[in-house]
Amino acid sequence: MAKFASGALLEGIKLDPTSHTPLYRQLYSGIRKLILSGDLPPGTKLSASRTIATELEISRTTVINTIEQMISEGFLETRRGAGTYVTHRLSAMTDFYQSASDDDPDSFDEDPDLTLSKRGLRYSELPHQYEPEGIYTFRPSQPAYELLPHDVFSRLTNRYQRKPSNDDLTYADRGGFMPLREAISSYLKTSRSVRCTPEQIIITSGTQSALNLASQLLLDPGDTVWMEDPGHTAARCVFEGTGANVVPVPLDEHGFNPDLCPEEVKNTPARLAYVTPSSQHPLGYRMPLTRRIKLLEWAQQNNTWIFEDDYNSEFRYTGRPLSALQGLDKGGRVLYVSSFTKILFPGLRLGYMIVPKSMAEDFAHASTILQRSTPKLTQQIIADFINEGFFATHMRKMRRIYHQRQQILIEAAEKHLKGLVEINPVEQGFHCNAWLPDHADPEQVEQTLRSAGYAVNNLDYYCMTPLKRKGFMIGFAGTPEEKIPDGIKGMAKILKEIL
Repeated sequence: MAKFASGALLEGIKLDPTSHTPLYRQLYSGIRKLILSGDLPPGTKLSASRTIATELEISRTTVINTIEQMISEGFLETRRGAGTYVTHRLSAMTDFYQSASDDDPDSFDEDPDLTLSKRGLRYSELPHQYEPEGIYTFRPSQPAYELLPHDVFSRLTNRYQRKPSNDDLTYADRGGFMPLREAISSYLKTSRSVRCTPEQIIITSGTQSALNLASQLLLDPGDTVWMEDPGHTAARCVFEGTGANVVPVPLDEHGFNPDLCPEEVKNTPARLAYVTPSSQHPLGYRMPLTRRIKLLEWAQQNNTWIFEDDYNSEFRYTGRPLSALQGLDKGGRVLYVSSFTKILFPGLRLGYMIVPKSMAEDFAHASTILQRSTPKLTQQIIADFINEGFFATHMRKMRRIYHQRQQILIEAAEKHLKGLVEINPVEQGFHCNAWLPDHADPEQVEQTLRSAGYAVNNLDYYCMTPLKRKGFMIGFAGTPEEKIPDGIKGMAKILKEIL
């Protein structure tokens, strides 16, 4: 590095004006590297900022900002009336940094003793479902994005963004934006026979968020959770992540049935039971009224919480829906949860949980600590979407379209998949289950279909104990009507080759 009476020149630093990295950051990295390598030893005087700027053909402001940053970090120091120097207090910093290249973060030697907490280790070992990018055909949980009322959402969004008030820019109420909670309360009373005040509704960023909040407040490590098997794997992961002991409960044609459990399980007190009574996920069973009442009585007798995930209750294609468990509950044992993910779109990240009146304040307080809530703007838009009738209109439209798409899928399956898999219609929801012959390998089937662009899910993924019958989920809601027949025809061609 050349040195003159006026200070060290930095002509060895190469700057690239076309790089995405800002010039000040490039200059910072260059000077830092020279200091740590010893090319600019402690006590070296730097040239004046104007000289450096001229030499490197950059603005003086860039040089000044860089030098001020390096002074604040201790690499450089100023001496009144004498200029800027490499600090003499650099030896410890040099020892710490010299093993790493500023351009290569991977060259840092991380401490081998870094560890996760016990909870972190549990989460890292839990299963997760891989959703490849770009696969959309027959995805089980996907709504019809192309039919969203985009013009309505744009209009409602502009209402708040064009000239927001001070209140629009503040946090929402504890527990969520109150007009949205009021709208949800009114909607649920008529559609699901749910009994609650707006204050009992906690706005969340979805079902997973509600599960996590409830687990933090109601479960201690070692508590037992009874869960449907097969069941919602993401829910199981939340419970196991908090340290709960998740016990599989078998299903019959009516869903969750503790009577089928071994005696040692029946005699194990459960702190919480997770159920999807309206449309059991993933098998689609509906829990009849007699069993719902029996489940509520069991919860009351055993001091057990029931977490009711009202999965896909909005999209019922035959008959009338039964009342939610929460509406039948007289003892305040049910936590009811739902979301707008399937009704609208997953990226909305908006859901809600109804908690007992005596615990509403505790849950609202905890939600502000653990997760805050969905952005207030989103809550305002959806509140207006419900109150102005757009929600009900969209629901009626999509219920009709999804039913039609299911019928087209069933007809195409009867034509092309007969003898390969068995697909039966469902009363509600977004997917049917395709049952495989006994000799089939469901993992091979899933991998082969996914590699061909079919986003099917192996039912084994949802199981804690093996299913007697193997199969996979095939969605219909998110696939346009005109694409379903050819999609099923292509699937049949693949299955003929591997079954």
